[in-house]
Parts: sequence; structure tokens; C-alpha cells
Amino acid sequence: MEILECIDERIKHHKEIAQDSCTDDVPPINFLDPINFTPRTPYREPPPSREDRGKIQRTYRWIFATISREATEIEPEVLDWSESGGSMKNKEISNSCSVAIGTNKDFMDDDAHLKVTYSPGKKGGNFGLPNGGKLILPEGLFGKKDTITCQVASPSQRWKYYPTLPSYEHITSEIYTLQSTMHPLKKSVIIQIPYYQIETEHNEINVKGKWSDENEWVDVGFLKKEDCSVELEVDRLGIFIVTFTPKKEIFDVTPQGCLYNAHISRYISVRFPKKAHDKPFQCAIQINPIPSDKLQLAKELSPGETADLILATEFIDLIPSTPCVFKRAVSVKLPLPTGVEVEEENDDIAVLQKTENGWELVDSKYKFTRTTVTFDTKSLTKFCVMQSKPDRKKRLPPAAQVLENRNNREKGEIVAFLNLQEKLWFLVLECMPQSKLESRVKEMSEKGFKHVVKEIVKKDEGTNFFRRPQKFQQPTRQLQVPPTCEINDGMKWEFSVVDDIKVNSESNYMENRELHYFRYLPESYRQFVIEPKTNEERAISGAINLDPLGIEDKNLKENCTCSIHIEIDEETVKAYFKPEFVPEEPEPKKEKVNFDILNTPVFKEDKPEVPVIQKFKPLPPTVMERLMRTNRKPIITRVERESKVLSGKSLRNLSKLVPEGLTLAVHLNLPDSTITGLGFDAISNGLSMADVTYKILLYWKRMCKDKKDGAVNSLTNALRDMGREEIANIVFERHRDNKELSPDAFTPLFTPYQ
Repeated sequence: MEILECIDERIKHHKEIAQDSCTDDVPPINFLDPINFTPRTPYREPPPSREDRGKIQRTYRWIFATISREATEIEPEVLDWSESGGSMKNKEISNSCSVAIGTNKDFMDDDAHLKVTYSPGKKGGNFGLPNGGKLILPEGLFGKKDTITCQVASPSQRWKYYPTLPSYEHITSEIYTLQSTMHPLKKSVIIQIPYYQIETEHNEINVKGKWSDENEWVDVGFLKKEDCSVELEVDRLGIFIVTFTPKKEIFDVTPQGCLYNAHISRYISVRFPKKAHDKPFQCAIQINPIPSDKLQLAKELSPGETADLILATEFIDLIPSTPCVFKRAVSVKLPLPTGVEVEEENDDIAVLQKTENGWELVDSKYKFTRTTVTFDTKSLTKFCVMQSKPDRKKRLPPAAQVLENRNNREKGEIVAFLNLQEKLWFLVLECMPQSKLESRVKEMSEKGFKHVVKEIVKKDEGTNFFRRPQKFQQPTRQLQVPPTCEINDGMKWEFSVVDDIKVNSESNYMENRELHYFRYLPESYRQFVIEPKTNEERAISGAINLDPLGIEDKNLKENCTCSIHIEIDEETVKAYFKPEFVPEEPEPKKEKVNFDILNTPVFKEDKPEVPVIQKFKPLPPTVMERLMRTNRKPIITRVERESKVLSGKSLRNLSKLVPEGLTLAVHLNLPDSTITGLGFDAISNGLSMADVTYKILLYWKRMCKDKKDGAVNSLTNALRDMGREEIANIVFERHRDNKELSPDAFTPLFTPYQ
């Protein structure tokens, strides 16, 4: 409180100063005596405004609250350089992942925080990974020049890495790829991967990995942490991802029979009589809950089939290891729907089972308790207990089918966002729940993107020329439901860009034309650079057609088939084709001319001496011809110009993609003293990582004698040693084509994710 009072007193003092007479005007100079003119009044800082005073007070309060915060609360992660070891290079490189989010960065810098590279040295230590991950390296594992790289796949690049999973397994974390210059690892490393929170009562976490030298995904052992992360101890690197599956409870059944009370739910039990089956087998219990919002969505979108349904329990799977029909009936006890209590027999409650022909009512006599129902059956399958309207029990099987199909679905939207810059046109194609549409549109509009609304495509029905007249048709009573796009985890669409626009050839559009929806991840989109299909400077229009894949339901497929139309005006097209002005490299700065006449010394110019030309006796032509004759071939000197990928503009664009400047300096074999000096210079001047990389590249270029093929080969080899194979290939291709490194060359490496 004392400090806050001091701040208030300081603000009041500023107000008092404002009342005094102060001026910043320069008094007139006496040119007769210019040395002894009256000095001007010193400048006094005006008092801050009311808004600035509020910001100052809030800032100080936040600082004091942060200082007094207890150690048990969340603290910012600070790398301990004394534990992590290594030289000053390691300390600088360890900050390469802390790229500012929300600042005025170039578009291709948005994914810089998804990749980090470390040179841990021999001492190892703890290192931060993108999105809150952590890497623990033991001592003595790496050498001086060894590096380890971790990259998180952006939403636009997930299709390259994600595994093919069964329908009951879902992805709940980002995809982490770890690579190292040392292969294989001599010791195990510890990796902590965060995952997004899920419902843990009926689901369990699993970790899958694909090793660097293999093509198959395998389950990886892990330790679950309390902070929604998993800890892996591995001696091989590769691709890792966290998934989850429904919990399964497995028990053994013998020919002597058994009574099993489930632990997953105290309301479930199964009783096998003696000699119900000749051989022993295993049985699994699995619960798939039905949230109340899913039940309401099924009633809203399928009112005809669910009109008589009131409540339903979870879907309960009783899965024997060997499908069979029991010789004697098995007694199964299941819970009643939530909120339903029965004191005696109730004709409005039924048990439904799934068979080869669909959902059917269980033909058995029910025994009720207050919260359970017991019945006999000769086959185990998927069951569900439902409550219907009075005397409408027979209408429940269609409702069970609809509820099963829509249990994993939700209302969704497929949207496109367009950002038309002068020379770059960005297109983002995204799938999201309908509840997130408004906030997402607002977020993208703040980044300069325009929302393009989709249109549902209805296929034209064939015309029947022999149909009855309208007055003779029998009226059909149908409940009209507006078309709604329903999406579920793992759903995908195949899309195509048509008409007057096309996707840039350097994008990954030709490699993969599918849009995937990941329900349990924050974002699911694809990003491309588009351009006009022709060179005509006129208003153009294009379309993106999306067709869902793997959907058998005709109505759902029609509702999810859509088209997005894009209109671009003539002025934008003309600006796109306008020749770009490329500024030349700045010339060396000249010394400033001193215009201060009073302090400029006067020098007398000496007359140049006239050289004395000695007279020689002219030689005969024959002698001159003999002296000038030579057998050597004429020497033609050619000025070697540097490669265009080494120009100042090219190196500036490259430095934005490689923020690990000090690591690059090590691989470019710069002296340690030079690297240390550049590092201290960056710290003292507060330079960004891209600026440090740019200074290192300029220094390295000045030191190179061969500024063409030799320098380019040295640069590409250093990038490959760092694990930047894609960037090295782009540099080599642009050098081969004699082109500069423009932002367009790196479009496959960045997205608008932030």
C-alpha cells in the first residue's frame, strides 16, 4: 500500500508541474554575438492523461501481485542455465521457442513457435517444448555440435502425420515430432506431452508412437501426470500422439458359471448359469454415455423417429470374446434412466438390444427394483434402457437407431476465410462446431480475414414426365427439418478449387485434397495460397466444392455437401499483377557534411603542381611492334557476382524462418569468439532472434570468398545439419533457378495459426 501511495503522489506532482509555465520554443539568436545567446528553458515532461494514469496503476498492481505470489501458484517457466549446462550459445538458443504471439509479425512467422531446436551440449538439462511440453536430457548424451529438434504439426499439416485409428479411438493432443543428429540414442530421454482435457469416468488415455526408422504405429508406455500431460521415457525418437478410448472391464467366465458385479458401474451385473457355454471365455463391459444435449439434438433433427422417446440410459456393451448363443439364459441387470424410479412393474420402460437386423425390444419378463431392471437373454450385445410415452414402447427401436447414429455427432459448419493482400492471397478452409462460429469469425476478422459463407448443394432430382397431376397425388405428412450439417470426430471431405482461381503450385494442394475434422482439438483447417488462373486483369470468381467421404446416410451426405463461392473485384486483381518494385541494396553510408560554419576550420587550397613531362625520342614502328608482340592469350577478367539467394533481401527473409541464429553460426564454422560477441550484442541491444540470424548471415557472407556455388553449398549443408531439410532444399532450388528468396518461396512452411 505504501508503494501505491507513492505512485499517487508522483501523479499529483505531475499535475503541479503542468500548471507552471514551460515552453519548448527556441529564443531568437543574436547573430552579432552568436556564441553568447540566451539558452532555452529545459523541456519538462507533461503529466500523463487519465487513461495513462490508470494503465500505470494497473501495471504496478500487477507487478506487486506477481512478486508477492506464493511459490505454490503457477510461475513462468525459467530455464536454469546452471543445470542445463552448455555455453552461451545454448542459453541463446533455448529462447528460440519464446516467439511473441499477437505482435505485428510477418505472416510466415506465425508457426515459428511450433518448432524448437536445442544444442544441449554434454551436460544436458531441462528444455521447454511447444504448447507446454518438456524435454529432459541426461548428461553425456550429446556432443558439442549435436542438436535435437521438436516440431508440433500445425492444423494445416496434420494430414502428413496422424495415424489411421479405429472409430472408438480419438486424438486428444497435438502431434509431436522429435529428431536428433545423434542416431541411435545411447541413453533414454524423458518427454512430457500435454493433452487436452477429456471426460475420464468412462475413457482412458493411451499414447501411440511411430519410430523414425519404422512405418507402423505402436502403443508406447507412459506415466500419467496430474497436469493433463503424459511422461514418456524412450531411447528412440519419432512421432508421438495422445489418444483416448472407452474404458473396458474384462472378466473371465467358466463352464461352471459365475456372477459378476461390474466395477465400472455398481448398477450392472451379469449372472451366467452353470453349463451356459461349453468352453471358458472372457467378457468385456463398456459404457458409451449419451449426454443430454445429444438426446435433445436427436429429437430436434429427427422428430418423427424420436417423438415417443422420453429418456434413455447409456449404451452398455457386453462383448464376449467368442460370439455365441448360450444354452441357458443369462441374467443381466442394467440401470434405469437417470431420474426414473420404479416401485412396481412399468409398461413404459423397455430394454433394447442391437442385433444383425438392427435394434429390437428384448423379449423377456422384466424385474424392476427402484433403480435397476433385470432380464434374461441368450446372447450378449449392445443394450440400452429407454422410457417411452404411455403405450408407445414399440416405437422405441427407430429412436434407438437414430440416437446411436447421432450420439457422436454435433452441429457443425464448414467455413472459408479469405485474406487478399497485394501479392499474396490466403485461403483458410476450416471445419468447426456451430457454437464456435461467431467467436472464430470475430477472431479471424481481427487478423484481416473475410468470412465466406457456404451454400448447401442440392442434387437435381430426375424429372418424371408421366407423373400424376398435382390434384390426384396423395398428400404425405412429413415433418420438415431445415438442412443441418452434422459432423463427428474423424469426418473428412474431399475438396476442389474450380473456375477462375487456382491453388499456388508450391502449396500441398496436389499432395492432399482432404479436410479432416478433429473434434477434441482446438482447430481443424487447411491453408493455401491461391492465385488467378489466367493473366487477365478483370473481376474473377471461383468456387470450392466439398464432398463428404465415407458417409452412407443419404440425408447426412446431402447436408454436408456444399460449395463456397469466392468473388474478387477488378482492382484487387490489377494490384496482384502490378509489377513489384524491388529496392536495390543500400550503398555504404557517406560521411555527413558539416554545415556548422562557425566551427568549420578554413583550409587554404594549394594549387596543384604541374607535372614535368620529360621528352623522349620516339621509337621506330618496328621496335614498338616487336616490344608489343606476345605469345600469351589475352586475360579476360570477369566480375563474379554473388548468388541471388545471398542478397540482403533474401537473407532477411531466410532469417525469419531460422530463428536459431547461434546454432546456424556453429554449423557455419564461425569462430567461437565471434559467436560470443554476437550473442552479447543481441542481449545488450534487445535484438529479436530473426535480427540475430540476419547479422550472423551478413557477417558470414562477408567472410566467404566464393559468394556463389561454394557459399550456397556451405549454407545448405549447415541448414541440413540443423534439421531444416525443407528450407535447405528451397534455398538450393532458388539458387539453381537464379531467383531470390521471397516470402512466396516459403509458403508451404507456414500457416495463419497463432
